[in-house]
Amino acid sequence: MRVQKIIVDRKDYPLFLLLDDQYEIVKPVMKFIKYLDSTGKSPNTVKTYCYHLKHFYVFMAQRKITLQDINFEELASFVGWLRNPTGNLNVIDIHPKEAKREESTVNAILNAAISFLEYLSRSGEIKTINIFKEARGKNFKGFLHHISKGKPFKKNILKLRVKKKRLRTLEYSEVKRITEACHTFRDKLIIMLMYEGGLRIGEVLSLRLEDIATWDNQINITPREESLNGAYIKLRKERVIHVSKELMALYTDYLVHEYCEEIDHDYVFITLKETHFGQPLKYQSVLDLIRRLNKRTGISFTPHMLRHTHATELIRNGWDVTYVQKRLGHAHVQTTLNTYVHLSDQDMKKEFKKYLEGREQKR
Repeated sequence: MRVQKIIVDRKDYPLFLLLDDQYEIVKPVMKFIKYLDSTGKSPNTVKTYCYHLKHFYVFMAQRKITLQDINFEELASFVGWLRNPTGNLNVIDIHPKEAKREESTVNAILNAAISFLEYLSRSGEIKTINIFKEARGKNFKGFLHHISKGKPFKKNILKLRVKKKRLRTLEYSEVKRITEACHTFRDKLIIMLMYEGGLRIGEVLSLRLEDIATWDNQINITPREESLNGAYIKLRKERVIHVSKELMALYTDYLVHEYCEEIDHDYVFITLKETHFGQPLKYQSVLDLIRRLNKRTGISFTPHMLRHTHATELIRNGWDVTYVQKRLGHAHVQTTLNTYVHLSDQDMKKEFKKYLEGREQKR
């Protein structure tokens, strides 16, 4: 099977196509994708669902079953298959093996499959599959927790326990080495927008000239339906990012020395290679840039690591988590808390030193 973009109702949808004598659309998936789009899911989210559901259909093909055969036991087998796709599900191996996918990845694919099945169940196309149980005890406490205190919550039985990982961030000296290794104003500007602005790749590549207010040192993150380079903003909500004068000066240098105004679009970032000069820059070009910078500097980093570094620096400098949430564009403050509010040994050492200094002053 393969995932391919096709035109449906004058819109681009990434949809499943069965690869046999001729391409055939998987209709249940197409209807589900339309539902996701209608309920406001971003194009990137829709695309991710497609790739996750591809695994589900490959699993069913190997098991020689259809959607009508899916039950709790088959979903449990699907989880095992995701962890070890080449293994025989009918044979239990007493020797532990390293999983092919991490727990968080398995959970993400499983959640996509469950959402798909729940949609089909509500549509009356398949029977309902219950994979939840009522649980009590430790759970996220929301704003109105006092109202529902003590009440049970639904827990996904098949969900794997995820090992907590501490996010790796960059030191300022490392960020400086990375920017100094950039050969163009454009590349340096991309890195600084992800580091100083905390922007995602899609947000950087979606920027238009009208989104940047140099006189006010601010950048408007503006969701749009159309995209020439396949870049979209994750949440369809506008927000404003304030940046430094130095970053705006870098933007001006890029426009003066490298940008071409004689093009038929207003995307900020363009391809600088002669063969495709002026075309809107795409995801793969940024990923290639990151790979080259990894090699030049010897610093192993990802685009999202720049965003993590920015958020961590804000929190360590005393920013309230709700401000960080709004700046990063998270839908829920709990996402910001779970992702970034983790104290390192150095943080603990620093705070304890403050405590000792305060105690000495009181004596």
